[in-house]
Amino acid sequence: MTWTDPIVADVRAIRDEHARKFGYDLKRIFEDIQDREATSGRTYLRLPPRLIAPDRNRPPVPSEERATTDSGGDGS
Repeated sequence: MTWTDPIVADVRAIRDEHARKFGYDLKRIFEDIQDREATSGRTYLRLPPRLIAPDRNRPPVPSEERATTDSGGDGS
C-alpha cells in the first residue's frame, strides 16, 4: 500500500489540467505563465543568471572529455 500526500496530488492534478489546456506544449505553457505574471499586478524579482564554477572533483561526462581532448576536428 502506497501513501499519497493529498496536497501533492492536488498540485499535480492542477498542473496536469493547466498543461492539458495547452496540449502539453512547453512554449505555450510558459507564455501563459508570463501573461499571468504580467497581468497579476504583483512585482516579480528578476535576477541575472549566475555562473556556476565547474566541480573539479566530478568526473567529466563523455562530451566534456571529447571537448578537452579534441584537436579541433582536423583529424590530427
